[in-house]
Amino acid sequence: MKTLAVWKTDRFDRRGMAAIGAALDEFDRRRARLFVLQERLDSSQPGTRIVFAILAERAREEIKDLTLRVTTGKNAGRVAGRWPGGRTPYGVRSPRGSGRIAPDPAEYPHARRVADELLAGKSAMRVARDLERDGIRTRDGARWDARAITRMARSTAWAGLLPAKERQFDEHGQPLDVWVPSAEPVRDAAGNPVVIGTGVVSPGERLRILALIEARITKMGGGSRGKRPHTTFLGGIFSCPYCGKGMTGSGSGSGSSSARSLMYRCRTRSVYGKDACPGAVVRAPRMDAAVEAMWLSHVSALEHGSPGLDAIVRRWAVFHDVEKEQRRKEVMAGLDAARTRRDKLEHDFYVEGALLEDRFKTLAAEQSAVIEALDLEAAELAREADLSVFFADGEALAEAWVESTLADRRMLLGCVLKSLTIVPARFPGDRTPILSRVVPEWVA
Repeated sequence: MKTLAVWKTDRFDRRGMAAIGAALDEFDRRRARLFVLQERLDSSQPGTRIVFAILAERAREEIKDLTLRVTTGKNAGRVAGRWPGGRTPYGVRSPRGSGRIAPDPAEYPHARRVADELLAGKSAMRVARDLERDGIRTRDGARWDARAITRMARSTAWAGLLPAKERQFDEHGQPLDVWVPSAEPVRDAAGNPVVIGTGVVSPGERLRILALIEARITKMGGGSRGKRPHTTFLGGIFSCPYCGKGMTGSGSGSGSSSARSLMYRCRTRSVYGKDACPGAVVRAPRMDAAVEAMWLSHVSALEHGSPGLDAIVRRWAVFHDVEKEQRRKEVMAGLDAARTRRDKLEHDFYVEGALLEDRFKTLAAEQSAVIEALDLEAAELAREADLSVFFADGEALAEAWVESTLADRRMLLGCVLKSLTIVPARFPGDRTPILSRVVPEWVA
């Protein structure tokens, strides 16, 4: 008879009598036995199943108590702003007994290089290839890949913040003793991230890196895939007049003659042929110059208080100031939660009569103070961004445009423009001014 020997019953299974009963049934089916060394139990002997069941239930309760003690200790450490333990991300370490994190002398230079390259707009795959080319390996000596770079950048501890964990639930909505790392840090009572030391990047740099990573991802169903950044000014921004889909740049853009050959073409026509869409073709330099002139004219004509400016300010906050926009979302969520708590207190006091008057007044005053503080912060965050360049003279505005990068220009255009299309040419060689054919839809 085959035998599985274990040191103690609770080392075999800690899920209770149902689990160990199913295991013993499987042993019987296979004509095998379970032998426990410490309790001297043999599942092939009569009358042992009930003992196994009792010991399994006791092991189940013990693991619950152990989980409670460990969880309580970790929660206390989080409240105190201490590193909860475990593996730190590449570039930082936690000195034994400190409860803090600090830059790792050996890894920090390489980790900071990764951060700088991501902030410069490089893809995670490109960064991984550069590290591999220079012979730099991970902490375990493995090769870098895009997934490892992205996972490191998403870690809150990489920015010196206390990582949070999210609890998993079963199909019935019941909580499981399974926790997974969250992309959000632990926050204190005021809603601020808990700092546990010095990371590789600042919290603001981490948000900007995550925004750049997200901009390179296309969501598809339940997953995602990477996408190449646009290398032309209007690629993907303006639409084909026939099918309404995006136009993409094609041709070479290096050298004066090659730049003149760069064209915007209907992507539907390019991929699926003329039967799917007749397609439109526009010379890129001509179209770019027309849209630049149109943008400069429109923006320089805006005035303070105009609906268009308000819309631009909101979009500018999303595109340009990632930290401010993230904090604004957090403040609004905190306001909703505080107002909900205050409403529940009033319901419990006035309707249910479940609170004493003194207790109600104390708790209500605390929530009112939180709401007042968050309201003030929300008002401050809602103030207009510094868009003084938009109201400078036309020459200063044009200089700011010339000095901006391709990514900046696309972002600035997106701040004021909802959509852009072009009227088809009336005949081959149509010399109608391009500005007469461009149809913009401005934000407002």
